[in-house]
Parts: sequence; C-alpha cells; structure tokens
Amino acid sequence: MDNKGQSVALPSKINMFIQRVYSYFSLRKTRDQFIKEYKRTMDENEPRVNKRKIAKERQEAYEKAQRLGNALTMRGLNEFQNQYIDGATSSAAEEEATTQVSGTTEDEATQISTVETTTCTTPTKKKIREFCEIGMEFLIDDDNYKNEEAMNEYRSYVADQNKFASFDSFPGVSEFIQDVLSTDEEDFIRTLWNHEKRLEATGITRTFMDIVCYTLTDFSSNCKQELRNSNNHERTPFVKYIVPMFKYLGQESNLTEFCWCEKMIESQGLTVSESNDFVISFQDRKYADGLGRNTRTSNEELFIECSSGFDKEITAHSLDDTLKLLVECSNSLLHILKQNKRASMETMTKKCTFGIQVIKQTLTVTKLNLTKSGRWRLVELRSACVPTSWELRSNWNIIFEMLATIYNELLEQRRLDRLILDENCGLRKLPSKSIAEYL
Repeated sequence: MDNKGQSVALPSKINMFIQRVYSYFSLRKTRDQFIKEYKRTMDENEPRVNKRKIAKERQEAYEKAQRLGNALTMRGLNEFQNQYIDGATSSAAEEEATTQVSGTTEDEATQISTVETTTCTTPTKKKIREFCEIGMEFLIDDDNYKNEEAMNEYRSYVADQNKFASFDSFPGVSEFIQDVLSTDEEDFIRTLWNHEKRLEATGITRTFMDIVCYTLTDFSSNCKQELRNSNNHERTPFVKYIVPMFKYLGQESNLTEFCWCEKMIESQGLTVSESNDFVISFQDRKYADGLGRNTRTSNEELFIECSSGFDKEITAHSLDDTLKLLVECSNSLLHILKQNKRASMETMTKKCTFGIQVIKQTLTVTKLNLTKSGRWRLVELRSACVPTSWELRSNWNIIFEMLATIYNELLEQRRLDRLILDENCGLRKLPSKSIAEYL
C-alpha cells in the first residue's frame, strides 16, 4: 500500500481480469443482450411467483379466520376451508392466477380483507357477532346490538357487584375487610392477621380470608415504595400489583395453578393443529401474560392479559388483547368440549372459561360459555380498579368482591367437573343429548 496516495496495488493477474470483465460488460451489445435475457427470465417466472403469493395470502386469511372463528363447531371452519384453501389450490385458481395479478375477484378480495382485520374495527365486530353473543359495558348505548339476553346477563352482574353479592358466600368477610381497611397503617398487619372473625372462620370462608390477608400484606409493603414507571412498561406494575392477588387465590384455594409472563397456550396449538390435519407449520402459537390451569383436569381455564402500563393506555394493544382473550377462551373451551363428548349438552353449556384484562389500573373479568343455540356467549362478569397507594385502599373492597366472584365461579367449575366425569363414565343418566351429537 502506498500510504501517501492511499491506494492499493493489485497483483497484475487480478488487475488484468478486472479489466477484461469490465470491458466485456461495457460493450453495448452485450449489455443489451444481458438485460433482455434478464427480463425474459423474470417474465417467465412471474405467473409462478404470483401463484405462490396468492396461495400464501389465502392461507394467511384462513389461519386468521381460525383465530377469529375457531368457535362453534368444525362445520363452519370446514366450509371456510373449502372456500379458501381448496379453492386456492384447485386448477381453476391456478388458471386465475396466471390471468390476474391479484388472483381474486372483487368479492373474494372484500371477504379476505374482512377476515384479515384482527383489531376491533367495524368489520371485525360484525364477524365476531356472527358467532358470539356479547354482553359488556361498551355495548350499553349500541343501538345496533340486539342480543338482549347477553346484555341482561351483564346488567344482572352489575347489580350483583353493586350489592357485593359474592360476599354472601363467605359469612363475615365483608365485616372483616371493612374493619381491616379502617385500621391505621401502623396497626394494619397486626389487625389483619389477628382479627377475631378470621380466627373463628372455617372452610372456604377461612380460605378466602387468608387470601385477603396475604394480598393486603403484599399491598402494605408496596405502599412503602411508590411506583415510578417513567417508561410506562406493562410488566412492572403487572408483577407488582396484579400477580400477587391471583397467585394467592390459586395457591390458597388450590382450584387453579398459575403460570406467568408469556406462557404458551397448549389448547390453542391443539385446536389449530387438528383443524390443519396436525401440520405443525400451520400452527399459530399464543402466549398469555397469566395462565390458570384447573388443578384437577389440567385444562387451561383462566387467561390474563396486561394491555398497558399504569400511566397510559395503549389503545391498539388493548383492542388486540380483547380479541386475543376471546380467541384464547373459545379455543380452550372448544378443546374441553371435544375432550368430553359423552357429557350432556345441558352440563357442557354451563362449563366456562375466563378472561381477565388489565388496562391501566382497571381489571375486567369476562366469562365465556356455549349457548344451547350453538353460539359463544361472552359476558363481562366484574370490573374494578386496583389500589396502588394507602390512600386508595378502600378500593380493595371492590377488588375482593371480584375475587370472591372468581372463587365462586371456580368452585362451580369444580362441581361441573365431577358431573362431567360421571356423565362420561355412564354413572349418570344424561338429562339431554350429548355434546357429541352437537359437535
């Protein structure tokens, strides 16, 4: 190297080779011939490339339809498969791909566009309402939503929450919580664990009071250090304020076992793989922020999604998680239905899965079940705001009523599990047709 001129001296043979190659491609005739050959090759391959692109787009549309409509029975899903998958690989579709760049008619393009919408925009709402009855707060003023049964069920839950109705199943709990929350901060822990009503309680009432004690002990410690979440990251407040109450609910009741922070949902993979002839590459994996398994059956029955930090809501994330919870709950329940085909329709319509969404400090609990008409029904069960400071501790009264509701629901699911087992084993005469006749 010549340091002064900053140049590199190449070996003579390499320099000669570069000059020859350059001269060859600089000839106008050679260059024009090369460009012509390149264009001819690209033109020959374009129809084949378009075919693959169209087939891929249709496959993606089909998979997204599964995530939206893996509901009801396999009948609707098979009809969709015949329309999009089989149609995409037929000879007619191949001919169409060679004559049209898009490969679809205007009507087909509109249908695919509707299916591909995965957030709660208007097309998706219409798609969801085809297979799911929804009763939630945001639909109260929606004049276009006509399912009064689901909305009336939601209104009954609101009335129950206002009356703290779930505390009725745990005698003395309401008074116990009121006494503890009115205690000075200095005497809080001592009063909490030594309260007379707790020491005298037995059975599920004592269990629920212990859940209250563990949760409030954790809350007392949290009050000693204010949350500083400048980047609004969802994980820190989720772990600090949300995880403990459900962890203690699961461990003390022993009705559900939780896994935390991006746990893969097995029922999702099983349901989707069955729909795709168990082709692994077609499976769509989903991960939950919190996943509760039934400790007796190991079924996935409770899903938690944290959609934002506590400072600011991320609207797009909230909408995606709302749809995600619906898919998680419906796939899990569909998997449970298929496991218990000999159980009665009457019993299986009472079987539920639950979704919990965290948006800022607000917890919203929904439950999903299959109706006798063959549609999913998703209803908002409870909604409450999580206290994050000592001054907001009175909010625990509403939170614990929500936890009491979930506890009661889990107890009911445990009772149904025993009933389903008896029906599967033929130990109980079915009061109605079996779920297999429906599936």
